[in-house]
Amino acid sequence: MSRQYLSWSIAQLEDEFERAQDSGDRAAIERVVSELGFRTTPKARSLRQAVQRFMGAAARPGGEQRGAAKPPPTAKSGPTQKPPHNTNGKPARKPTAEQQQAIDQFQHGGSVKINAYAGTGKTSTLEFLAQSTSRRGQYIAFNRDIVRDAKEKFPNTVNCSTSHGLAFKATPSAYRNNSDKMTKRVNANQLAEMLNLRRWEVDGRHVLQPRSQGYLILDTLRRYMQSADAELAAHHVTRHGSLLAAPEATMQAVTEFALHGAKHVWGRMRAETDPMPLGHDGYLKLWALSNPKIAADFILLDEAQDTNPIVLDVLRKQSAQMIYVGDKYQQIYEWRGAVNAMGKIETQGETYLTTSFRFGPAIAEWASKLLDLLGEKRPLRGNVAVKSRVGRVEPRTILARTNASTIAAIIECLDEGKKPHLVGGADELMEMLRGVQDLKEGKQSTVPDFFGFDKWQQVVEFTKSGEGDHLLSFVNLVEGRGERQLMWALNRTVDEERSDLTISTAHKAKGREWSTVRLTDDFLRSRPGKPANGPDPAEVRLFYVALTRAKEAVEVPQNILSLIR
Repeated sequence: MSRQYLSWSIAQLEDEFERAQDSGDRAAIERVVSELGFRTTPKARSLRQAVQRFMGAAARPGGEQRGAAKPPPTAKSGPTQKPPHNTNGKPARKPTAEQQQAIDQFQHGGSVKINAYAGTGKTSTLEFLAQSTSRRGQYIAFNRDIVRDAKEKFPNTVNCSTSHGLAFKATPSAYRNNSDKMTKRVNANQLAEMLNLRRWEVDGRHVLQPRSQGYLILDTLRRYMQSADAELAAHHVTRHGSLLAAPEATMQAVTEFALHGAKHVWGRMRAETDPMPLGHDGYLKLWALSNPKIAADFILLDEAQDTNPIVLDVLRKQSAQMIYVGDKYQQIYEWRGAVNAMGKIETQGETYLTTSFRFGPAIAEWASKLLDLLGEKRPLRGNVAVKSRVGRVEPRTILARTNASTIAAIIECLDEGKKPHLVGGADELMEMLRGVQDLKEGKQSTVPDFFGFDKWQQVVEFTKSGEGDHLLSFVNLVEGRGERQLMWALNRTVDEERSDLTISTAHKAKGREWSTVRLTDDFLRSRPGKPANGPDPAEVRLFYVALTRAKEAVEVPQNILSLIR
């Protein structure tokens, strides 16, 4: 069999699987699983297993593919009858009192917010909701892995998809039939060549090379496409790197350039026959601008505390019953433009899940102290059947606040003769280190933190100012170890199943859990420009996420414990 998908990325293969799954295109599914047989990355193996599970289920007697016609519910079933079994054939569990409150609110009708603290059974609660009705449902999550898991658990009356998946299927065929137009990406260098950009001396102190100009245009477009705005505007242009301290006249010139370039590129992206790729954010934006109607009686939005404004805007316009599920205290992507729907949206009903199944009272007590710092008076209660503690541990996992602490933990692990695994892979950190190399060679980098700098020494000097404080630990690590040694260490990370120690930033650890966790000492530090009267709420939320990844034991540095006693 020829490798039709040889040049496709894992993300493109996932999109093709979702399309084929919904349309019943078994030949395409077989081509996807064949191509995945040649791939060796953890993501490829995970996707291959999901595809094979789907093919196995569809092949069994009575197996049903999503997209196949389903018989209408009988009159006997009624809109609120609860099935006696889960979709996996096991007897249905009995909901807790808090989960039952959520079910009752859902069945009462109207929009509902379900505030689910860390480890409190959010997923099982959503299953209960889906199984309590025969109405058509739509489950939406940002993460593909979560959606794949939901497809195996939810009844066939509920369609499970990412927001991008919904947009992809609704995109006109003139775009959708051209896979390069839909899913390819243009990087800053390629865009600079396509637009014939040249070196630009903005003022006496700020010079932007073509690749930096290309990055600026792409970043402006990205922020526009993730926003709820219909038109590109000045607020979609943000300051990066050397521009953080640039005078207003310079920033005005940069903004005008970025807007002009972004409008030109967006016009080409929308043109069906233009080779400029639309990309994932592009077709999501086109879908949102078309004022789509989601074919469902109710919509479940998972992880609603970190929702793209564009997705939230689409959902606000739906006539279906809206259920927002998440934990507003786990919002950790506001820096990326995400909106905390749990704090922003007004609903007709609201309920809480406050008892964790993940850990016991000891960890819950410290998590509740963090909630108190954030103004929440409802404590997080631990599972009394689970023994947990806060103290010294021999960790299976180390969670860090910064990239610098993450790399330092990897080096320490290697020095001890252990094999480290880095959650999410090393691509982002390697890109930063290649950016360091570019600057040392006198070339500008497209790494956002290094934007507009011509030399590495300029970055070093920048960290001594208030605006560059967030880079200080990374710069010190590079200066002390050298970027080549750091790249050497990252290249020696292994798959999780072969590792002795799992290492992650708190951001990448979201949604995961481990038996024993050690936290690094760089949490709860003040950010530049933030008042010093107490911890920054964004930092408290991130620490809350990190602390609640542990099931049995978590080690917290004393300097951090003293801040929250």
